[in-house]
Amino acid sequence: MPYQQRWVADTSPLKVIEKSRRTGITWAEASDDVLTAASSAPAGGMNVYYIAYNQDMTVEYIQACAMWARAFNYAASEIEEGFWEEDEDDKHIKTYTIKFPDSGFRVVALSSRPSNLRGRQGIIVIDEAAFHEQLDELLKAALAMLIWGGKVRVISTHDGDDNPFNTLIG
Repeated sequence: MPYQQRWVADTSPLKVIEKSRRTGITWAEASDDVLTAASSAPAGGMNVYYIAYNQDMTVEYIQACAMWARAFNYAASEIEEGFWEEDEDDKHIKTYTIKFPDSGFRVVALSSRPSNLRGRQGIIVIDEAAFHEQLDELLKAALAMLIWGGKVRVISTHDGDDNPFNTLIG
């Protein structure tokens, strides 16, 4: 669709879009994310970190990435489910990862805690941003990526006037 093509063609460091439900923006973003993660660093390749507010969205996104990797005929690992250990012994971050061995980059889908972004570099995709409980802190952590050449994508349906996403698009 033309709006999906415009979204993918926009190479701005920060992109924000308000969308309707089930319009395919996340699906289009997944295609662009696979192209990025499968590319070499000189060609603009980098890691991609996807953050959704629930696990179902995370699984749907990573499955779309796997589909795009097959469609583009890129060598990629199977979806790996795992955990990142936090500083505290009882804290674990559930992740889903697709690795691209030719580029050395990966697409990682993880939970929406702002601390998950510490020390990361690459593209950050925040999906359904209006529904994240700590959106202000998540944006603060994500926007720090811009300093190091990363990119930030913020995608969401609307969730009322009294919402940080509404302020962002305002």
